[in-house]
Order: sequence, then C-alpha cells, then structure tokens
Amino acid sequence: MGGSASAADLVVGAFGGIWERSFRECVVDPFKKETGKSVDIVLGSAPQWLNQIAANPTKPPLDVMMVASDHAYDAINRGLVDKFSLERVPNLAKIAKRFTDVGDGYGVAHNYGSMGVIYNKATVPNPPKTWKEFVEGTVSGKWKSSAPSINYTGGGAPFIVYQLSTLYGGGIDNIAPGLAQAKRMLDSRNLTLWTDPNQVLNDLKSGEIDMAAYWDGRAWAFIDDGNSGFGYLTPAPGAIAGITWVQKAKGSSDLGFDFVNFALDARRQSCFGSKVRYGTGNVDAVYDPAVAQEITKIDEIIIPPFKDLPPRQAKWLEQWNKELGR
Repeated sequence: MGGSASAADLVVGAFGGIWERSFRECVVDPFKKETGKSVDIVLGSAPQWLNQIAANPTKPPLDVMMVASDHAYDAINRGLVDKFSLERVPNLAKIAKRFTDVGDGYGVAHNYGSMGVIYNKATVPNPPKTWKEFVEGTVSGKWKSSAPSINYTGGGAPFIVYQLSTLYGGGIDNIAPGLAQAKRMLDSRNLTLWTDPNQVLNDLKSGEIDMAAYWDGRAWAFIDDGNSGFGYLTPAPGAIAGITWVQKAKGSSDLGFDFVNFALDARRQSCFGSKVRYGTGNVDAVYDPAVAQEITKIDEIIIPPFKDLPPRQAKWLEQWNKELGR
C-alpha cells in the first residue's frame, strides 16, 4: 500500500471558492470528526495533479481528486487511478447508474451541473422552451444572447459542438450542423461567446445581453443574491451536464476508498448539493426545500459521450477556426 507525501493522513485535490467551502463543510470536516484522520485540501489544476501522480507512482502526492470529465478520462487512460468496487465503496450501490457507468469503475460522478438558460424576465417575457427556439430567437433578434465558446474549457465544446450538432442532425463525427447554427447566430450579431462565467453575469446586469446558456448552480446563486429580475429554465430536449468526478490515485492510501465512500453518502451529498445548487449522484440525496426546485433533475440532463470527445477536440477546434474564425 502506498501513501501520499503529505504529513496529513489524506490529501484531496479540489476546486476553489464556494465549491471548496461547501466540500469542506459537508464532507471533509465531518470525515475528520468521524474518523480522527487529518485531511489536507489542495487547490490546483488537474493536469498538474496527474503529472505529479505519474512522476511519483509509489508515493503519489494526492490520494483523492475531484476532476472534470476530460481530465478523469486522461487519468484512466494513463493508468493513474484505482478501480472502485462495492466492497471498498459500498455507496456505489446508491449512485444513479448513468453516473457509475461513465467511468467503468475508475471513478464516479460526485456531482453535476447542467447548462440551461438564464434570462432577463423584463426583456424576455417568453423565454425559449427548446434549444431550437433559443437559436431562432437569437437569429431573428428577439433577444441578445450569449453561449460558451469552444475555447471555454469548462464545457464549451460539449455545448457549442455536441449539443447543437446532435440537435440539428449531426454528431461527434459530423459537427457541421452545429457550426452552421453557431455561425447563423454570430452573423446575426445577436450572439456573443463567453469563456469567463463571471463575465456572463456582468453582461446580464449591464443589459449587454438578455440571456445566456449558463450553468444552473451559478445561475441560481446569482438570482438568489438579490437578482430576482432574472429567471432560469432548462430548454428541451435537456441540458448538457458538466460532471465532477471523484477518483482515487493509484498507489495512494486505502483510506482514500473510505473518503470516497463517505463523500458519496446520501447525507453528505444532500448537504453539498444544497449548498452549491448542483445535483449529486446519490439517488437518496434530499436537498434543502429552499433550493430543491433549483437543482436540475437527473432525467433532465444530457450526458455527452465524454470518453469519445478528447480525441476529436483538436479536429473540432481546427474546423471551428476555419469556419467561424472567432
């Protein structure tokens, strides 16, 4: 059995901001109290973590990582993470099947955000009920909208390429239909592309845009923070999911399995999901009634074939630059 290089019993890589605060309060602190073990949270980038694990296979500097899908598959393909089993992680039995299937055991969805539409109620009294209405309303000038650029690493390619392409008859190997719709919207001058989620909220408040394809948790946090003039909805046929995985570094302490199991417990998931307004994988999670209606339901999300996206992204970007050039 290996172990991390830290003096702590366990080292966990995580995101910052409200994500870290919520994770610490709902998972880390209760785990420390219940087990008596020390836990360090490290903030950073997943590519850096993976390279560090690869460089120290017998004593990895992290035990557990919270990562996005593209990095999760990178970790799997490089053989850097351990496989979960029901014996080591019993709470896997309570995770929705579509969230356990994504990693073939080498990680599981801890939580998910989804990309619906945030809109100004005053300027958009009749928001789009479908994504095709979002496209056509933008092209016709019903509203000024914004969508994530393909260069937005947090979910640009899945939305602007996968969502639009599949919606208009294409797919991951035929993104021309999606690019054609993006070009129509851009040529109308009623669409801007964003790479910074914070800029979207600034543009909504200033009136630069009327609506945006945006993450549900961030949208509701903004609305509930004194911005009741805005609304949020999930257009049909659903919202692209952004999944945060939990993975255990190969060769790290077996205590990592206990931590993963604890993080997937219904009570821990209920607490975390309620604080960040993101859905969680445990089917028994019960969210705070004050925010429960703001969390996108599992059956309303669309999970792209994340495993198949990374090998195609360079070609997608080349095609994007050639056809749209922005």
